[in-house]
Amino acid sequence: MTIHAAAIVDPSATLGVNVQIDAYAVVGPNVTLGDNCHLYPHTYIEHTVLGNDCQVFPNASLGLPPQHLLYKGEPTRLLVGNRVIFRESVTAHRGMPSAGGETRIGDDCFIMALSHVAHDCHVGNSVIFANGAQLAGHVEVGNNAFISTTVGVHQFVRIGRGAMISGGAMVPLDVAPFCVAQGDRAELRGLNIVGMRRAGLDRNVIRSVKEAYKTVFLSNLTLLDALATPELNVNNEAITDFRTFLSQPKRGFLRPSPLAKATVDVEESVA
Repeated sequence: MTIHAAAIVDPSATLGVNVQIDAYAVVGPNVTLGDNCHLYPHTYIEHTVLGNDCQVFPNASLGLPPQHLLYKGEPTRLLVGNRVIFRESVTAHRGMPSAGGETRIGDDCFIMALSHVAHDCHVGNSVIFANGAQLAGHVEVGNNAFISTTVGVHQFVRIGRGAMISGGAMVPLDVAPFCVAQGDRAELRGLNIVGMRRAGLDRNVIRSVKEAYKTVFLSNLTLLDALATPELNVNNEAITDFRTFLSQPKRGFLRPSPLAKATVDVEESVA
C-alpha cells in the first residue's frame, strides 16, 4: 500500500491490498477501496465502494451528494464494480433515499473525461462513455453499451444492451438493445452491427436481431402485435433481451425518422 504524505484518508475508510493514493487525493467517510485501486492526485471520493483494480484520475469526484432539491443528507452510496476507469473530472453521485439510495456502475466500464453519472443510475458491465457523456438521474444502461461524446440522456431513460448513442445526441426516450441512436432529438439509425460482432454474437443471431428490428420499427404493426410475431419469439438470448426490453416501456421508445430511409445495415463502430 502506498499513501502519499499529502493525501487525506478518513479513519473510516477500508483499504484493500496494494492500494495507491497519490498526493492531494482525499478519501472521505464511508469509502471502501478494493485491491490494486489507484487514486491519482486531486481526486475526491466519499460514501463509495470501489471494486478491485479501479483507477480514478485527477479531479474526478465520486460519491458526492445527489444534485436533487429533496436530498437532506441521508446516508446513501455509490457502488462500483471491478476494473472501472474514471478519467479526468468525471463525476458520479450517490443515490437518493426515495429510490433505494444507490447509484451503481458495473465491471469493466471506461468513463472518459468530463462525463457525469447522476443519482440512482444503474450502469451495466463493459459500458463505455466517451468524453462529456451525461446521464441524468435514474438512467439505466445495459451491458456493452457505448455512449459517445457530449451525449445527453434524459432522466429515467433506459439504454439497452449493446446500444450505441452517436456523438452529440439528445436522448429523451428509451433506446432498444443493439440499436444506434443519433441526432437531436435522437432517432434510430439502424443496428450496431460491429458492436454485436465484438460482443461475440454469431451471424445467425445478428440476422435474427435484424429481422426483429424490421418487424418492430419498419413494419406497420403495433408494438403489441410485433411482440407476438415469430421474429420476436426466436429462441436466443439476444432476441429475448430485445423482446423483454420492449415489453417493459417506461418513457416510450426511440424510432426511426418517418422522413428518412432507415436501414438495419448500419455498421457503426464502437471503437
